[in-house]
Amino acid sequence: MKQPKEIWEIWLENTKRREKDFLRYLKTRKIKKETEKKELVIGHLEKADHNLKFVQSALNLEEFNDWAIVSAYYSIYHASLALCALKSYSTKDHNATLLILIREFYNNGLSKEEIETVGKTTIEKEDVLYYIQAKGKRNEASYSTQKLFDKQEAESKIVKFSHLPGTGVYFIVDKTEFLKIRASNKRYISPHKFIT
Repeated sequence: MKQPKEIWEIWLENTKRREKDFLRYLKTRKIKKETEKKELVIGHLEKADHNLKFVQSALNLEEFNDWAIVSAYYSIYHASLALCALKSYSTKDHNATLLILIREFYNNGLSKEEIETVGKTTIEKEDVLYYIQAKGKRNEASYSTQKLFDKQEAESKIVKFSHLPGTGVYFIVDKTEFLKIRASNKRYISPHKFIT
């Protein structure tokens, strides 16, 4: 039996539905228009960078690989929120984040595969825990005395998110603490330095 499509998969295919839902999300304030764009972008990038530093430290220790995975997901989530902020939007909703990314970047720098990657990894705290639970490892990750992921398995779960060609935005997050955003003629290099 065919799985029903996720809402973000429908948005990829149906522009009218995407716009209708975008307006509804604005009206219900799941998506908010922001005026302090630069501060919001920097704040989310600093948080993403902070999480990536933890990921690298945890992977080097090998003792905390399960939490490195969780932190990697948080990093991608905050980096995605930084992209939303570049377009002067904020949200605390996973689907709203995807809606903004699809509306603003799909076929304008983000491929379907990249959206799918974000759809699977840009997840809120509850979704991260649900993901681990769905893999049968939440209780062990949270409460067990066993180490659940070796370094190789943890690294394989930390996703690289590539650039947005053809736009004013260049965005990369990967497992080696690399995070960049370029807006206009300036590049953001973590932590919060703009280079022309």
